[in-house]
Amino acid sequence: MTDTRAQPAAKNPGRLKPGRVGGTWAPAGFSWSLFEFARNPYYMLVVIYVFAPYFSKEVAGGGVEGSATVADVITWSGVICACTAPFLGVLMDRGGRRKPLLGFFLAVISICAIALWWSTPTGGLGVGWTVALLVLAFCSYTYSEVMHNAMLPAAGRPEALPHISGAGLALGNLGAVIGLLVVAAATLQPQLFGFDVAAHDPERFTGPYAGVWMAVFVIPFFLFMPDGAVAGGTWRAAAGDLLGLRQNKGFNPAERVRRLRTYVRDLFSKSPDTMRFLIGRMIYADGLAAVLTLGGVYTATFLGWSGLETALYGVYGSVFAAFGGLMGGALDQRFGAKRAILIELSITMAVIVIQLSITPDALFFGLIPAGHTVLPGPVFNSLADVTYLGFIALIAMSLTACISSSRYMLVAVAPKGRVGEFFGFYAMAATLTVWMGPALYAFFARAFDDQRIGMASLLILFVVGLGVLMTVKHDGRARAEAPAG
Repeated sequence: MTDTRAQPAAKNPGRLKPGRVGGTWAPAGFSWSLFEFARNPYYMLVVIYVFAPYFSKEVAGGGVEGSATVADVITWSGVICACTAPFLGVLMDRGGRRKPLLGFFLAVISICAIALWWSTPTGGLGVGWTVALLVLAFCSYTYSEVMHNAMLPAAGRPEALPHISGAGLALGNLGAVIGLLVVAAATLQPQLFGFDVAAHDPERFTGPYAGVWMAVFVIPFFLFMPDGAVAGGTWRAAAGDLLGLRQNKGFNPAERVRRLRTYVRDLFSKSPDTMRFLIGRMIYADGLAAVLTLGGVYTATFLGWSGLETALYGVYGSVFAAFGGLMGGALDQRFGAKRAILIELSITMAVIVIQLSITPDALFFGLIPAGHTVLPGPVFNSLADVTYLGFIALIAMSLTACISSSRYMLVAVAPKGRVGEFFGFYAMAATLTVWMGPALYAFFARAFDDQRIGMASLLILFVVGLGVLMTVKHDGRARAEAPAG
């Protein structure tokens, strides 16, 4: 049951082509990082900032129902991935060649993204088919993420892997910023692209743009990145091992359940702080993910931001998110990761409350009128817009810092020699409960017919996650192992 994703590259060096394993800018390392440059624009443009708000506002009915429909997409996708993605991760440890299956998932994302062009306000795909495409692409995106992360150990020397991983995050944000700027340009100068703004061509263009962008820039990954699969492994044999069918005794569900129960009991008895952290992180991380994925929909449907404004909001947020990583590292060093996470989540919750006090016409629950124009230009010109945008900078930094501190916390609290195993649980937990935040939002938004109450319900996840984190006794500072002898 241990996570073996870090082992294939070390145990089977013959599977890696000579001259391709090195540092961050070696062919393997750079192509692993460039994968995120190719794939992340889909998530940023389609799922968060541009297409989803457009779909919610113009195709799915707008208002509470439109935003709840987008939340339903994330909920259904999360439930499907929670039931399937962990098994994919286990199969990868013993399965066959990874690139063909990964290529299939990427092809599904690309085809679904291109098809979104036909999701129009009047006819076209309609709500049902658009939802189906979004769910299929979301699940394929999650599967590709699991596989890509598991291939990191084969991307370079062990000491270079943190830098390769960080380069992937940086390139992913860069790809998203480029895409958002292209959408902004298409909105401001539609005649250069042959677009009809009234038909929402710039917003629908995000699907084909992300699909083609992915297909082009993912090519170096398949050319230069080692597969990293276990020598002699096959997907059929891996599935047989997982289901207990290779002992010629057939599938014994009771035995499999007994072994799983024993394994989980040992985890909690031998590594209680690590497991408590993973549970707390699983809960509050779902709140973080929901804030990210539903933030663009909320600004479009409640604040009435245009497609251009949501695209620029994405660029603005991504720039400040880059500083969040630096902020997280500084807080980790000064306070330890546990206190750093407490600080970051507290800032996030405070900012969410303030943001929910802002309406298109007033600030702080109606205390200050804010519907009047304070800046010239076609975007972000009201006092409400400017104030909300200012707080976006703070929440982008705190969210990113929390993601960074959470990763460092696991390195610090995991048992020595088992970091890879527990990072497997870390990744699996993200798929098990990703549906909770969107489900809470959809339920409360519909029940009270109020989007702000839907967003406020996400605070439940932060409070519960913080409560569990408080029971962790470890301070979140990594300590070197004592030298042998």
